Amino acid sequence: MNVILLLIDTLRRDALEPYGGPPTPGFAEIAASGVTFDRFFLGSYPCMPARRDLWTGRYEFPWRGWGPLLPGDRDLPAALSAAGVRTMLVTDHYHLFQPGAGNYHFGFEGWDFLRGQEDDHWRTAAGPVPWPAPRETKLHRRWERYWRNTADRREGLRWRTLDDTFAARTLARAQRWLEAQGDVPFFLLVDCFDPHEPFDPPPELWPDGVAADGGVRWPVYGRAERYDPEELRGIRALYAAEVALVDRCLGRFWEACRPRLRDTLVLVTTDHGHLFGEHGMVGKPSTTHGDSNLYRALAHVPLLACHPGVRGGTRCAALAQTVDLYPTVLEAFGLEPPGPVHGRSLLPQIQGRGAALREVAFFGKFGEAVQATDGDLVLHRWPQGQANGPLFWYGPEPPAFLRPRAVGAYDGLRGGYPVDVVRGPATTVLLDAGEGRDLGEERPADRARLERALRAWLRDLAVPPEQAERLGI
Repeated sequence: MNVILLLIDTLRRDALEPYGGPPTPGFAEIAASGVTFDRFFLGSYPCMPARRDLWTGRYEFPWRGWGPLLPGDRDLPAALSAAGVRTMLVTDHYHLFQPGAGNYHFGFEGWDFLRGQEDDHWRTAAGPVPWPAPRETKLHRRWERYWRNTADRREGLRWRTLDDTFAARTLARAQRWLEAQGDVPFFLLVDCFDPHEPFDPPPELWPDGVAADGGVRWPVYGRAERYDPEELRGIRALYAAEVALVDRCLGRFWEACRPRLRDTLVLVTTDHGHLFGEHGMVGKPSTTHGDSNLYRALAHVPLLACHPGVRGGTRCAALAQTVDLYPTVLEAFGLEPPGPVHGRSLLPQIQGRGAALREVAFFGKFGEAVQATDGDLVLHRWPQGQANGPLFWYGPEPPAFLRPRAVGAYDGLRGGYPVDVVRGPATTVLLDAGEGRDLGEERPADRARLERALRAWLRDLAVPPEQAERLGI
C-alpha cells in the first residue's frame, strides 16, 4: 500500500463542487472516485497547530500554540520511515522550515522545498519594485519581499502564465516524484500553500471586475468594515480564482495518480478555512482582531478519500477530525501508532465498514475559546470571569512565533512558561449551521450536553487543569 496526502492551505469547503460550491472539476473527479466526508472538522488552529495535530495524532491547542515539533514527538513521517516506508515531502509552505515554527521536515527521507511564498526570507535583490494600488493591505507591508521572490516569473505585477505559479510548480514537482516511484511502499505528503493569501491568480484566471493593478490581494485580518462592499467582492473573487488555480493543477496531478490507485490511498484536506465578511470579519481573526469564534467557514473543512476497491461517489457522515489522519495513514500500512494518540483511524469509514468515531468533536486556538460540536450544533465556550488564566505554554522552548502578549520565566514544576494571552468575551454561545443567533436559551439541554462532553474530554485527555478552570467548567 502507498499513501498520498494532499494538504491544501486555507481551503473552504463551500468553495468546492463536492460540497455544493462552484464547479471545481479536479476536486469533483477525486470525490467521484472516493468518499466525501461531510462532518470533518479541524482540531487545533491555525496553520502550524493544525499540522502538528496531523504529524502527531494529538491535539495541540490545549497545551501550546504555534510552534515546532518537540523532542519525544513520534511524528508520522518518522514512524513511517522507521518502518521501511519511503517518505517524501513536496511543499512551498515555508512555515514548515521557519525558525520558531518549523522542523516538520525532519522525519522525512526526502523533501523538496519550493522557495519564495508569501513572506519567505529568500531573495534580497531583484531590481525596481512595482507597487500595487495604494490601499492598506498586508500586501503593502510585505509586497517588496514577495515581489523580489517571484520577479523572475512575472510581467510587472502579474504572473506570466499559470505554470509560473507556486501551485502549478509544487504539484508538478510532486508529479515528477510520483512518476519515478517503483514498487517500494511510499508516503507522499504534498503541502500546497495556495489558495492562502496573497490571492495572486495567473492572468488566465484573473476575475472580471478586479482591477489589473491588483485590487486587495492580501487583506488585513480583522473587521470587514475596513473594506467597502466592492472591495470585499473583489477579495472573494480573487480567492475563488486561487481555488480554481489549485483545482486545475490538482486535476493534472490526479492524472498521474490514476495508475497508482490500485494500491494507493489518497487523502485531500486542508488546515482551516477563511472568512470573507461573514460575521463582520475577514481572514483568520484572533482576539486581538475582535470576534474570533471558530465559525464553520474556518473549522468545518473538507476531506476527500480514495482507497482501492472502494466505490466512488459515496459520502460519510462520521464526525472526524485532523488528528484522525495520523492513525489512518499508519493503518493503511498495517502499522500501529508508536505511542498514545487522540485520533482514530478513518480506514473503516473509508471502506464503508465503520461505526461512529465520536459523538462530539473539539477544536480551538490556544488561549482562546474551545469549541464542541456534535456535527450540527457548535458550542463556543470562552474563558469565564475577568481573567484568562492561569495559562501555561508547555514544552522546553518558549513561544517564538505569534507570541502571546507576555511570556514569563520557565516554571520547572509545570514544565512550561506562564503566558498572558488576550482574552475574548466571557460568553458561551450555541450555534446551528446557520450561525444566525445564540440558541443557548432555547435549547438549554443541548448546551448542557455539549458542556458535559467538553468537561469529560478535558478530563479524559489529562489536559492541564487550568484549561477547565479558565473556561469555568
